[in-house]
Amino acid sequence: MDLVYVSGHKNPDTDSICAAISYSYLLNATHKYGQAIPVRLGEVSRETEYVLKRFNAHTPQLLKSVKQKVEDLDYDQVTLFSKELTLRTAWSLMCQMNLKSAPVLDDHSHLLGLLSSTNIIEGYMEDWDKDILKNAHTPIENVVDTLDAKIVYLNPELRTIKGSLHITGMNSQEVIDHVNEHDVIITGGDRTEGIREMLKKKVDLIILTNSLHLEESVLEECKNAGVSVVTTAFTTFKTSQQIIQAVPVEYVMQKGDLTCFSTDDTVDYLKEVMSETRYHSYPVIDLNDQVVGTISRFQVITGDHKKMILVDHNERGQAVEGIEEAEILEVVDHHRVADFQTVGPLQFRAEPLGCTCTIIAKMYKEQGVEIPKNVAGLMLAAIISDTLLFRSPTCTKTDKEIALELASIAGVDAEEFGLAMFKAGTSLVGKSIEEIYNQDYKAFNIGDTKVGIAQVNTMDIDGFAPLKAEMLEYMENLCVENGFDTAVLLLTDVINATSEVFVAGSHPEYVENAFNVQLVEHQANLPGVISRKKQVVPAITRAINA
Repeated sequence: MDLVYVSGHKNPDTDSICAAISYSYLLNATHKYGQAIPVRLGEVSRETEYVLKRFNAHTPQLLKSVKQKVEDLDYDQVTLFSKELTLRTAWSLMCQMNLKSAPVLDDHSHLLGLLSSTNIIEGYMEDWDKDILKNAHTPIENVVDTLDAKIVYLNPELRTIKGSLHITGMNSQEVIDHVNEHDVIITGGDRTEGIREMLKKKVDLIILTNSLHLEESVLEECKNAGVSVVTTAFTTFKTSQQIIQAVPVEYVMQKGDLTCFSTDDTVDYLKEVMSETRYHSYPVIDLNDQVVGTISRFQVITGDHKKMILVDHNERGQAVEGIEEAEILEVVDHHRVADFQTVGPLQFRAEPLGCTCTIIAKMYKEQGVEIPKNVAGLMLAAIISDTLLFRSPTCTKTDKEIALELASIAGVDAEEFGLAMFKAGTSLVGKSIEEIYNQDYKAFNIGDTKVGIAQVNTMDIDGFAPLKAEMLEYMENLCVENGFDTAVLLLTDVINATSEVFVAGSHPEYVENAFNVQLVEHQANLPGVISRKKQVVPAITRAINA
């Protein structure tokens, strides 16, 4: 099922969060996409936290970036090989699944190595000799399994192959002279005397081909000598071919300097690494270092971008990190259209209203979808927050009419609820300077000038006095670090419709000229000014461009 993320802006306010939740509900109710999921780009404010709790809504999940990651790609969730697996079984699985390579795991399911068809072929063609089983510490179980053998007698002390491999008719004294203690003997036919010679040599294992069986007396001699005996239906020639495949994959696989990717790695990083290497596929591990599959170049090329719907913003600087890589399906907003550009066409709905949730409430009506009680409460809260309880100049007749309808559905009194919400949300007690400034902060590019403007609604402006010096220092540092010409903080009293402005940076005159005031110790009172969007940003823009 395709996921569509519905996101408000960074430093989310109540409208941003509630718009994401309420629009996701509408999209899912109308089955417009696979599944719409509301997300947030930062921590919610106290006001928003109060609203979510009041209407029993969950806080949206945090989305840090929409850059494509490995976890977003359709990588192969292949069969994972244990290090003890025989080459015979591994090769069979690779052929069945059309794999060129496969991850090999240790006892804790962590990546140990990478087995490829090249590893196997190169071993057969170049490196392997009569000591291959010994060098690979091949378990006796691997030999039995690979040869489809039956155990005639197994010495319990025989765990792994410790000697060289010999294929012999048992009659040649020259061959017998080359056999040493712990060796493995492959033989076919009735070779009783030869077997007795091998017992004297103290070999570890005799493999009888062509389903040969020993006389009971000879078998007893083998048991007494501690020599294990197995029998296979394969011919001697076939046995000599097959037994090599008893080697555990751990011996053959590529070890060390493995190029692998985490599910959290970005696609940009994958492309960079892949451009410098030439492997067919690469292991993929999760955040617990557990191997989850492999990924190829083709899967990187054909990967889908994350799908996004933006609410309450349309500026790149306010959007989630990596937005340029996402597929934007829609925008629902009530702000100006800024530096917004998309690769393909999209549905764009922007109206000059006081709140995004006003637009979304209209969309519920247009599509004939009943608004649930808790969703109505969320949209009501957003409208009250953005319009400052209908006192903001951005508030329209439509905002107020829809808010009152939503209040009726939610079963609350708009005025009483609004005052309770502001009281809960505007308290500055226990907040750090950084938290205060960033709870509703936006950066603006006005020509070549950069301005940062934060607005905090509070019903206790006088209580901010002890924090003023520290706040101005923070704002000065913000200007230096971000290259701002001016940083502004508005403390807005919703009830009395007034704001106190604090200014830092190299150009305080922008604010003085914008509002025809004289800053005293970086501070001035702005009666009637309560809207950043409609009163502050336009005024400062005119002052800068004058």
